[in-house]
Amino acid sequence: MKEIGVIAIGYAKQAFREGSRERIRMERYAAHFAEYHIIVFTKKAEGFPSVQQSGTLFLHATNAHTKVEMLWRAYRIGRTILQQSNRRFVVTCQDPFETALVGGAVAFGNRATDHIQIHGDVFNPQSYQHSLLQRLRMVYGKYVVRRAKNIRVVSERIKTGLLSLGVLPRAITVLPIYADLKQFLAVGAVRNYRVSDTVRFLYVGRFAAEKNIPLLLAAFAVVTKKYPSAQLTLLGAGPEEAGFKALVEEYQITTRVTFLPWTDNVPMVMKNHDVFCLASNHEGWGMVLLEAAATGMPIITTDVGCAGTCVVHNENGYIVPVEHQSEFEAAMEQYCSTPRLVSTHGAASYHLAKQQALSETEYELKVVDSLTSCVP
Repeated sequence: MKEIGVIAIGYAKQAFREGSRERIRMERYAAHFAEYHIIVFTKKAEGFPSVQQSGTLFLHATNAHTKVEMLWRAYRIGRTILQQSNRRFVVTCQDPFETALVGGAVAFGNRATDHIQIHGDVFNPQSYQHSLLQRLRMVYGKYVVRRAKNIRVVSERIKTGLLSLGVLPRAITVLPIYADLKQFLAVGAVRNYRVSDTVRFLYVGRFAAEKNIPLLLAAFAVVTKKYPSAQLTLLGAGPEEAGFKALVEEYQITTRVTFLPWTDNVPMVMKNHDVFCLASNHEGWGMVLLEAAATGMPIITTDVGCAGTCVVHNENGYIVPVEHQSEFEAAMEQYCSTPRLVSTHGAASYHLAKQQALSETEYELKVVDSLTSCVP
């Protein structure tokens, strides 16, 4: 591995900050390679240094004035790195769009193998159908992945989507996003399940349109008519918050719904709730589901992201079709009508998450292997 170099192209601005989690993670990856260059899309006004070095890690800022110049500078930096070294390189791109455009041009005709990372469900029509620019990006992205020989995705769901586009199975490696579950598993290990008809539902995440919180609120409003002691907490922030609060007023459930501002102590919030809910229209991976499972919470989720992997239907929760409010209601009512099901599914969640948890070192080695294995 030491004789191989890596050129990563992306948006990892936090890597420039010494001591940051991103920087430490990149330094750990770089230790496995002779050279590990990260070309970061930055603007001149952001004031990043042109180059930073830490051991075998090299950080390069594009420091461009425009987006087009950003792409050009990234290309020139990558080509210069290759011209100044005799090593074999992997050029890994953070998405199949702008970074892949640069990465493909850098790798073309050189001693380099291109590699594409896909961290979300980027080809889901719900993520791009409302924007012409996004639709054009999708056309290019689909062209890229069909020609790619090395793609790393974060879920089996994304792999299935790529296969439907005609991508060859041998080109795809599945490696979920690393999740540090220690604090969450610590909560799950000592969770005390209550037997009560007051079920406390919880959502954690952005207040954004794709999360379809209106469906969650509408379903909960119906449930409270039959189970008036049920509670729902929404933890997060985002552009749709005012609209969601207006819906709570409209459904007359203000005494049953609580909005909490974002906190870094999510495990403790999960500890004080019973059932986790996610009504998203689409997710790439949905790490919050794995975190909730690690705390011993049963989960109700739409069929997105890691549903089927971190959530097994009728084993540690319920998976319902996207935008099916009636089935979401039925799942919530199931926990209200059968309180002991909370502990049964919750315990299953904890054990499932514990089995899937990787140490940081184990994950690091899998990332390194995904890069080195694509070098001929």
